[in-house]
Amino acid sequence: MRPTTNQAGAQRKRLSFSYPSRNGLFAATTPSTASAINLPPGHFLALPPTHAAPSPPSASSSTHADVPTSAQTVTPYLAASNLAPNTSTTASADFEVDVRTGFLPFDAAVDKLPVEYAVWEEALWAARGEGVVGQGLGLGVDGFKEQVWRKGIDEMPVLSIQSLLSSLPELRRAHVVLTYLLHFYVHSHPTLATPRTTPLPIPASISVPLLAVCPLLGLPPILTYADTVLYNSHPVHPHAAPSFERNPYVKSLVSFTNTPDEAHFYLASTRCELAGVNALSIMRASLDEAFMADSLSLTRLTGYLNDLAAIIDHVGDLILDVRNGCDPAVFYHLIRPWFKGGDSDGPLSAGWAFLGVQEETASGLSSAAEHGSQPSTSQQTTAGEQQQPLKGRKFSGPSAGQSSLIHALDVFLTVDHTPKQQSGTTAEESFMTRMLMYMPAPHRAFLQHLATVPHPIRSLVTVNAAKRPALVAAYDNALEALKRLREKHMRIATLYVIQQARKPPTDELIKMGAIPPPAAETQVLGDGQKHVVLQPTSLSEIIRDEEQVLRRQREEQEEGDEEVRGTGGTALIKFLKMCRDNTANAKLVGQ
Repeated sequence: MRPTTNQAGAQRKRLSFSYPSRNGLFAATTPSTASAINLPPGHFLALPPTHAAPSPPSASSSTHADVPTSAQTVTPYLAASNLAPNTSTTASADFEVDVRTGFLPFDAAVDKLPVEYAVWEEALWAARGEGVVGQGLGLGVDGFKEQVWRKGIDEMPVLSIQSLLSSLPELRRAHVVLTYLLHFYVHSHPTLATPRTTPLPIPASISVPLLAVCPLLGLPPILTYADTVLYNSHPVHPHAAPSFERNPYVKSLVSFTNTPDEAHFYLASTRCELAGVNALSIMRASLDEAFMADSLSLTRLTGYLNDLAAIIDHVGDLILDVRNGCDPAVFYHLIRPWFKGGDSDGPLSAGWAFLGVQEETASGLSSAAEHGSQPSTSQQTTAGEQQQPLKGRKFSGPSAGQSSLIHALDVFLTVDHTPKQQSGTTAEESFMTRMLMYMPAPHRAFLQHLATVPHPIRSLVTVNAAKRPALVAAYDNALEALKRLREKHMRIATLYVIQQARKPPTDELIKMGAIPPPAAETQVLGDGQKHVVLQPTSLSEIIRDEEQVLRRQREEQEEGDEEVRGTGGTALIKFLKMCRDNTANAKLVGQ
């Protein structure tokens, strides 16, 4: 086991929000080059990286992230919230994108916090049933074990994060632990027959330290893709450099169910991220060639784009690999319910209220990440006096849409997912931009940097289209591969969510902790099997399925399928189809 950082004092020597000596993919100034250049005072290259806590929000910074802006520029969305880093210094900042691991941290994830935070680790260990399958907290059952655990969280002391400020890996671990505790606390409450009408209070023992850690990482106070994937994996040899072939990621540190299915689900995404390192390297080399833009550079760029298509296909195949270790029914009925965020009941969700934190702090963290807003509600004391109003925060649970790798491919190839103002902003369109705020702040800065390069690849290909048809074909080839990746993702979403939503959990899954649906929500169809009746909501339009065979017989069922929500709160299939179509529409030659 890798020693904890409290036992390795050498790792706690500085506030490590950046690594100036690291060879980042898009790093600008290194110490050696900086000493050789006499920069004028105040020059942006001489300024330090800024990935620390943001400044307090002002009236002028309250723009909502869903306001439409021009295509291909993520900057307005990042600037819409104080979660965004100070972009005036991104040229000298480390984007936490490593040439060896991409968006995955190169340093092995911390598997235990220092001893002064043992109570957090112990609470998580107890919630997980000491890592034994079936012994953790129950999902929505509210038994004696769950009540005792939640009472312990309610009475747990509020700890300061001061001792964590010298180690970025420990801050990441703190976010992982606190957000898993948050989701255990929320989803071990009894399942209600109807959605909550008042926000669910989150005790100060979780909310106060969590909302102190969040601005230091640029993450919202909820479980994210970074917590389940980027900060939650160990390679075979944690002390050696990770490698897709020689030292792959094989261990997931934290899970809700302790099942190998959940670990495999996380690790499948981890392997996609590691495979994407080659794509990031090609992006860097391509931008170098775009800067030169001579005949030799354009020839090289043609080859790079074809290579990129092959890498994207490989990542897509790794997405399909989730089938080799994660059972769809186990995922849908046992694992996925733990992911749900405060917006899981749709637009009318009551959300979660973070106790012990000033409203300005919570609002500053959530202005661009939240899924809508919720008016404050008052609570009554035992004496009948009115307490300070609670405001429910509506954040989305972890989603593949929070992967910076896929966003980077979109930005590099200029795939436009921005809201179309003339047609009205849909929930699916705003979701794509809102997910930026669920990424670590340095990764958002990386995407912003990538979106504002002076020589974008698409423009270069367009200018040279007449003279270099092979370049156009290579560019479209990369887009076609990205479209195929999205179609593979749709296949997985259909298998793991849409098809499972039609079926109630088996008796075996119920024994393992799955929540049985009310009898009124099931019916026996012509195949003699029980099926869940899917009720469409008013959030999205009903899209007719493209298949022609058995259209009439399946029409009612597929209308319900279109309304099955992803963990990000959108109509899942509609969203994935939108992303696929936007990718296809970006091609320069006929689709």
